[in-house]
Amino acid sequence: MKHNLLLKIFLVSLFVRLIFLAVMPPRPVHWDDTLSWDAVANNLANGRGFLEADGTPTSIRAPVYPIILAFLYLLFGHNFLSIKIFQAVAGSATVVVLYLISRGILGAKKTDGSHTAGHDGTMLPALGMDIPVITALLLAVYPPLVVYTHIIGTETLYIFLMSVWVYCILTGLKYRDRFILLCGGFVLGVSNLCRSTAIFYPFFLAAAIFLVMPAKETFRKRTVELVLFILISLLPVLPWTLRNYRTFDRFLLVNTSAGELFWAGTYLPWDGLAITDRDPYFWERFGKIKNPVDGEKEMFREGIRNIRENPSGFMKLTVKKFVRFWFQPVGQSLVAERSKKIGIAMYLFHFVWLAMACFGFIKSKQYRLDYLPVTVLFVYFTVMHNVITSVARYRLPIEPYIMFFAVYGLMGIKDKILK
Repeated sequence: MKHNLLLKIFLVSLFVRLIFLAVMPPRPVHWDDTLSWDAVANNLANGRGFLEADGTPTSIRAPVYPIILAFLYLLFGHNFLSIKIFQAVAGSATVVVLYLISRGILGAKKTDGSHTAGHDGTMLPALGMDIPVITALLLAVYPPLVVYTHIIGTETLYIFLMSVWVYCILTGLKYRDRFILLCGGFVLGVSNLCRSTAIFYPFFLAAAIFLVMPAKETFRKRTVELVLFILISLLPVLPWTLRNYRTFDRFLLVNTSAGELFWAGTYLPWDGLAITDRDPYFWERFGKIKNPVDGEKEMFREGIRNIRENPSGFMKLTVKKFVRFWFQPVGQSLVAERSKKIGIAMYLFHFVWLAMACFGFIKSKQYRLDYLPVTVLFVYFTVMHNVITSVARYRLPIEPYIMFFAVYGLMGIKDKILK
């Protein structure tokens, strides 16, 4: 029965994504980073290595996504349709994994008002409906997750990889299964070669675990596990770091871009945003630096200088970045260009959604240790995207986990009303 349910969730998710791909017109390739990803993947498929369109070694593109694109090009020829179908499958698999995560941390409730054992065997209060199934169905049709299967970019693959390592970490910690925990660390490392956002997440997680660790006698064992977890998460990254050193004669863990995002997040004329139409100051300050790793380091130095010279201005930008990260719906700015009313409606829905999630988070406090890694994920993304520049789409990888608590909160309100 369980496997049938997982298959149904997958098929519903896949159906929605394939229908979307069938009816939506092709997205203009110049809107995103499509041309760059395609160039690196095409060069790789033709045996020329990780090169940009101009033939220079890429410093900005991490290797996992181009490797998959190159593999698809070799199998099906140079076309974007095969990539979008692959992403539809990956997105559908993500919904299945997210269902398992939701069931593991919040349990399952029946629509008849009874309750059943959660993934850990604990009984949760009956809220009237099966929260994991409802969450999965909502994620199956959640517009941002569906839309991004249509975009040539790392988001869909990264969210899938993240769901796998989050599941492994939650399961490994809950059942004290070191092997599953370390598997999560390895997948985390692979995901950092897709998108390096979570490269420092293991350190945040380790700090949180030590702060809330219930038994002192487990200190040594937990320390060993977490050190191994951190080392395993770095293991997949090391070959690429060595490639970067050989290519650029500089240390570069994964890719450049963090420096520019950090600098842009401190640059008042850009209002803390990363702007593609860069101003003359940018080119005057950074345009003459030939080595991209040197440019990355200089941008970090310049960003720190901006903070020191105008700390109050940086604090204002920090508030703006926080608001953008949490309170602007993904895709709202593009939608508002076509319809202001729909753009406003998106804000209203988003605020209600966040309010439900906050209520659900508070209501589920007795299970907070079970989903501690998810809480750390929220904190980590908030901190990282207040340090660098921030836009709504950077929140997309954690939105499925926000949905968990939004559904939990909504069902809690429903339960109170029916009483």
